[in-house]
Amino acid sequence: MRRIEDEDNDNEVSVKPTPPSPTPVTPPPSPTQKHISSPPQAETAQPSSPLPQQPSQTTNISQSTMALLNKLLET
Repeated sequence: MRRIEDEDNDNEVSVKPTPPSPTPVTPPPSPTQKHISSPPQAETAQPSSPLPQQPSQTTNISQSTMALLNKLLET
């Protein structure tokens, strides 16, 4: 029984909250740093056009492959 009480006391000690660490105050960046670090938005907004075309190409290939297989099976 004493052993369990000792463990409970240890748990109580470890549960105590730690004091919050002070957050360092950083100065605002200079205008030149802001200009260099921000990428142009026009480049990231452009969608890639080849992606929507790929599923239709694979559909055409699979349809033609199935047609060839059916012809081979018939002969």
